[in-house]
Amino acid sequence: MTFQNEKKTFLEKSDVSKKGSIDTKALPIINTINQLEDYYTTSSCSGRVYFWKGDGKKNNTEWINVSHDLITQEFFNIDTDGLIWLRYEGFIIHIACKDLEKANELLKLVQSIYKKSSILTISNKIIIEIRDSQFIEMPYKNNELLFSGSLEWLKDTINEKLQQNWDKINKLNKKIKNLALSSCTNNNC
Repeated sequence: MTFQNEKKTFLEKSDVSKKGSIDTKALPIINTINQLEDYYTTSSCSGRVYFWKGDGKKNNTEWINVSHDLITQEFFNIDTDGLIWLRYEGFIIHIACKDLEKANELLKLVQSIYKKSSILTISNKIIIEIRDSQFIEMPYKNNELLFSGSLEWLKDTINEKLQQNWDKINKLNKKIKNLALSSCTNNNC
């Protein structure tokens, strides 16, 4: 199967993510990437904050309260007993690339913003992972923080990280659009 056929088939599949839909804040960069001939997105998250419980393994984790938007003080009103965890995760996106040359070309551009981005796999498909490195995880028990700060401070810190995260996504989206324009100019599109 050619890369273009593989891309078409993949992009026609329904969303099977835990959320069940694409994050609104990720749509602009997803659309930019998917319009490029040599790339397509396979999964993404624009950044989120959530409470969870379980053993930490992806399939054994229950999300209790999730937000992909700025949070309010009410976000912390969790009605559950026992230890749960609060987690903030920044932007992540996986992109299939036509070949290693195209993967390296995109990685070179991406790493000026997301330094820890890398080639994730080259077995069946060549996939690069773009990931923001900011992360928060902390225990939370019976509606109490197990740290000495305030909920107001924590809310503001998470919201600041979310906003910085979305600003970086927008910056990357502009860089990728510029890459597409320069590629098109060089190839007389």
